Amino acid sequence: MKKDLDPFETKLRKTGSAAGVTIPADFLRKLEYEVGDTLRVSVDGDGLQVKKIDVEFDAYMELYSFVEDRFLPALKKLRT
Repeated sequence: MKKDLDPFETKLRKTGSAAGVTIPADFLRKLEYEVGDTLRVSVDGDGLQVKKIDVEFDAYMELYSFVEDRFLPALKKLRT
């Protein structure tokens, strides 16, 4: 099991017309995040929630939804 990490403080820094934060390497390793990963950031109460998006999984789920919608009647017949 991965060790818990103590909270850290960082500054919000200007990057062009937006802002960014630096995440320590220990946190990235624990979360299995890598530079270049796509993250979804949402507002959670008075804070932010950051989650890694699994682009490949999302693509498979989109394909599954298409297949299920298109072939559900045939799949139901096969099951009976």
